[in-house]
Amino acid sequence: MRALCEKHAKTLSYDDLKKWYDGYFLSDGRSLFNPRSVVKALSRGVCLNYWTETGPMNEIADCIEHNTAAVREDIVKMTAGIPVEVELEGYSASELQLNTRDEILSAMVVFGFLTYYDGYLRIPNHELMEKYQRVLARDSMGAVKEIVDSSRQMLEATLAADADKVAMMLEWVHDREIPFLQYSDENALSCVITLCYLYARKDFIVEREAKSGKGYCDYLFLPKKSGKPAVVLELKVNDTCENAIAQIRERDYLERAAQYASEVLLIGISYDKTGKKHRCIIEKEKN
Repeated sequence: MRALCEKHAKTLSYDDLKKWYDGYFLSDGRSLFNPRSVVKALSRGVCLNYWTETGPMNEIADCIEHNTAAVREDIVKMTAGIPVEVELEGYSASELQLNTRDEILSAMVVFGFLTYYDGYLRIPNHELMEKYQRVLARDSMGAVKEIVDSSRQMLEATLAADADKVAMMLEWVHDREIPFLQYSDENALSCVITLCYLYARKDFIVEREAKSGKGYCDYLFLPKKSGKPAVVLELKVNDTCENAIAQIRERDYLERAAQYASEVLLIGISYDKTGKKHRCIIEKEKN
């Protein structure tokens, strides 16, 4: 891949191609790129969703809609970047049945829409992540779709530094009483943040547990175009928003964000399990 990039890619870097099309694995752990998408990207000079324009994705999506309850939680978790632990039996493309959770997930692996390695399922790359983000907005996703539909308001409130509205919307999501979004662990809170900010992915590169400064911040929003601020978001459970903001500054999580925008929003979000209340603080930092 590196040799191909040096020979053919005039506008694309190896890192671009890896982000968009890598993420599959051989049994020994070596990674694989999607060959068709790589060829298309190199020949056209731009990374886009090439492979998912064709093939069986619509059939798989139809099966998801008819068995939404079985796989909804898995899809939300993987879209949030959380691997799903599962033991899948071997299926061939000709033998696939699409009725149970394991059968649906197996089909997605067979057709390449998920990657399976060492007992865990993941969405392999950015090309597929875009597709699953659209799946979350389907009517069949029920209450999850309602949260996704409100994600534009969440982004607007954030960019306006309306911390009270951000906290209020998080309260609304938590009150939806979707079992896997009830903060049983840190991953559940991450799922909520992913859904609440799904609309942001139109204008931002959203990274979870992003390397920046002296550690890894919970969320980093990097603007795709100039004119918008970058966002550094830190989550705290049974702690304070003030400590979240302090951690952003002390560990220099602003380091990467400052490379993308002249203004950075520092967001600290806390959840008190005892009082079941969210708080939010938003501060602006000029570069």
